[in-house]
Amino acid sequence: MKLANFILFLATLVTCQCFSERENNFTTEFLYFTQSETAGHAAVSSYGIWNILSLVKFLTAGNTKIQLQRALFLPKSCLELIYGLKNLSDVILGSNTGNTTVFSRNYMVIDQNVRFNYMDFEEKAKFIGMNIISLDLNERDTAVIVANRIMFDEGQELSLDLPELFKIDEIHPNGITLANINRLQYVWRNKFTSVKVENFYDENNRQIGKVNMMFQIVNAACAQITPLKSQVLELPYGTDGKYAMLLIKPWPKTKVNDVFQKMTTFTYGQILNILNMQPPTVVYVKLPKFKINTNYALNVPLNKMGVFDLFEKKFSEFYGVPRNSLFVPAIVQHVSMEVNEVGLHRDMVQPGKRTVAFYAYRPFLYFVIEKTTDTIVLSGVYSKPTVY
Repeated sequence: MKLANFILFLATLVTCQCFSERENNFTTEFLYFTQSETAGHAAVSSYGIWNILSLVKFLTAGNTKIQLQRALFLPKSCLELIYGLKNLSDVILGSNTGNTTVFSRNYMVIDQNVRFNYMDFEEKAKFIGMNIISLDLNERDTAVIVANRIMFDEGQELSLDLPELFKIDEIHPNGITLANINRLQYVWRNKFTSVKVENFYDENNRQIGKVNMMFQIVNAACAQITPLKSQVLELPYGTDGKYAMLLIKPWPKTKVNDVFQKMTTFTYGQILNILNMQPPTVVYVKLPKFKINTNYALNVPLNKMGVFDLFEKKFSEFYGVPRNSLFVPAIVQHVSMEVNEVGLHRDMVQPGKRTVAFYAYRPFLYFVIEKTTDTIVLSGVYSKPTVY
């Protein structure tokens, strides 16, 4: 029995890793187009959007389905997709520890008279954690208030103060409005030992503001990666090794957008392989303290990734319903995370073969990763300094 359970665990892990590669391929492009719409400062959960749109793919047909499949790097097999989504969600969301909590919830708001013809869609939605809110969308003012209230009340259960995510023009009687809500709560493995106000610069070393700069010394994987023209650091959370933050700091005179361009050919997997080959290293770390709460309507970034028909009533195609009768007027996302000095241990540093410095004085990229599957859960760009 133990052997059977172990084999099942390995099979699940392999499936999750295959699906995490699909989601990670989506991540870099999605973050790039989102931050280009937000003047370079952004935090998103590509995992959350990838998850919710993967489920919506079951409902679509024709060119709408093809566009989603290409943009999300999805398999053609429906069975492979549904169980891959479920297994990956169970690993990421179903095993939160006392040190790290990842909360991601999906909502679909539809008119109470809409019936999906795709077989067992409601069961599939529940299977992978989609919450369906059925309302009278002809009464849009009331529907917006009720939908926002439902999400706010459920967020309160996790001490999450949600804004009003939906606006009236994002609700339509023939629409399927989508929302994805994310929150990361964590504790570093090593606490930052000091915080003080320091200058923050752009890629040309011009001062653009000030930040509360945190400092710690830690054993961590750190490398200079020439193809990216960046220094990369993996900073661990907690004690179980399940989650970590990957930080990518471009070299001087290298813009964040330049790194994005290079990541189209130099993949996330290659970055992790290089980090895994690094010798034991002592890293002197300086990182801005910050808190970010984002609320994005993501139609435009997804348009730039090739998803068009889903958002246009005259082009959208859904399985088993007349053409032009359903569409997605909006997909919105909320991300809440805080980067602070709180950690479990202080100065528990073992001697290393080398000592390096990672000082985040300039704009950088960050990725929160689940280590057993190497899945990117949250990602962002820090480029607008504030003293938090």
